[in-house]
Amino acid sequence: MRTNRTANIASVVASAFVWGTSFAVSKFALRSIPPLSLALIRFVLASAILLLWLLIRHEDFRLDHRAFGAMVLGGVLGYALNHIFENVGLALSTASEISLMMGVFPVLSLLVERLVYHKRFSHATVLGIALSVVGVVLIVDPRSLQGAPGGKRLLGDGLIILSGICWAFYSILIKNLSTNSSAARTAMFQMLFGSIVLLPLAGALERPVLPIPASAVWAAIYLAVFCSVGGYLLYNYGVARMASTQAVSILNLIPVFGVLTSWVVLHETVTVIQLVGGAVVFLGVLLSLRDSSPLASPS
Repeated sequence: MRTNRTANIASVVASAFVWGTSFAVSKFALRSIPPLSLALIRFVLASAILLLWLLIRHEDFRLDHRAFGAMVLGGVLGYALNHIFENVGLALSTASEISLMMGVFPVLSLLVERLVYHKRFSHATVLGIALSVVGVVLIVDPRSLQGAPGGKRLLGDGLIILSGICWAFYSILIKNLSTNSSAARTAMFQMLFGSIVLLPLAGALERPVLPIPASAVWAAIYLAVFCSVGGYLLYNYGVARMASTQAVSILNLIPVFGVLTSWVVLHETVTVIQLVGGAVVFLGVLLSLRDSSPLASPS
């Protein structure tokens, strides 16, 4: 029993690790591949892998009208818009800063749940949200926003907030789909529909510089295989066998892994103020989740 529990925890930690590495790997790939094209390549590859997996398992691909609409909306929110904002934000800011900003996603999800379901917040939740806002301000560090580079960073960080809002609405949608469709089937359809949305946008707005370096191609493959498919498989394996609140707490390691890999891969540096801001966001998330239901992870 203890061995199984350890394996479940290790599985969710591994998913947090691969998702944390995605920021540095995406930033590296963005040096050669435009933001929308990178998202398109990632999800075409990932949906193809999942399609093969579903064919092997002989899963049913039929969708009724309601499920079809939900899958399309999920693809637009959770994959197309979410990763447009995330990749463009990464192109404008640093991977380490974006990693720290991701820590505020659970709080954004709580605010969207409040808007949709008219939930009332406890005093602890309100304090947690306030602390998270303070933490974000510290991460952005207004003193470092002088000149054009600072303005680009601020825009990039703002786009990550929009990405988080898209993910929050997507998290609500995915709860309603989870009872009628397997996780792999849902992810495959939504990645596919997200790719269909991204294709004309990338074709109209971007012109990739060819040939694309092999290192960037391998980075895109890593994002598809390990982050979009592997991370989701690891997370779903672990979370199915443990308390979901425990899994959500483990996912708070994503910014930690993100900062570490940004330092190792891209040689980025993080200021003490930004680290303090990340810690404040983490504390705020812990407080705000005490009386709240856990939410889907940013796979």
